[in-house]
Amino acid sequence: MASTPRTTTLTEQQSLGEALKRLRQRAGLSQEQAAERAEIVEITWRRYEKGVRGVTLDKLIGLAMAIGFDRDALLMEQAAVAGGSVAPPTARGHLERMAAYTPPPGDAGLVIRDRVQAGNWLEADDTGQSTYRTYPAVRDARYPHADQWLSEVMGDSVNRLNIFEGDMVHLVDCIAIGYHPRTDDVVEVERLRNGGAERELTIKQIELVQDGLLLWPRSTNTRWSQPLELRDGAGDGEEIEVRIRGLVIGLHRRFG
Repeated sequence: MASTPRTTTLTEQQSLGEALKRLRQRAGLSQEQAAERAEIVEITWRRYEKGVRGVTLDKLIGLAMAIGFDRDALLMEQAAVAGGSVAPPTARGHLERMAAYTPPPGDAGLVIRDRVQAGNWLEADDTGQSTYRTYPAVRDARYPHADQWLSEVMGDSVNRLNIFEGDMVHLVDCIAIGYHPRTDDVVEVERLRNGGAERELTIKQIELVQDGLLLWPRSTNTRWSQPLELRDGAGDGEEIEVRIRGLVIGLHRRFG
């Protein structure tokens, strides 16, 4: 007589613990490394992943944040654990934690708005288009009312983040989401010159420091080993305006 398969129902703590484990694995961290970032001992981290009773949601959110993820990422992953699927990762942190989006059949895709320099600055006017191309990528549902677009990457200054020339980064408008810079976020930066007549773009990773923030290339090319100089190429006394235009929330790679 064939036995009936047993169905295991996870408690809330167990599903949250499994979600935390998946986020840690996605970040490429061992339990020891994750515990160090969270400033706890490794055995305690292991207990949290196993779903120890009595642990509050706020505590687990704090652990997720320690390894580079936010509250929404943890809850989305918990839902995926319960549903047996894989949830998309958060926008927070390195692109190694981000997933390429799979477009549904018939989706019109996102606009490829610009080329963005992964080195220093690239004049956006050099790539202006009267008719924008699209790529079969879907909007990120976490930002339903914010402008989203793709930018094609030029250069090799962020190849250590697994972003290579020809890749397309998926961006969301920073103003629309009320964005505040965070260390490790990858962003598209815009520089306006000559009263806004010239527009230039670059892609960099943020580091928050005591006096503000630094915009770093992350490259195997020794040419790109220093933070971005905001006035590089600008004339003496020339007025410039620099702003973080878009937050990178995904990556698309085209083959062939």
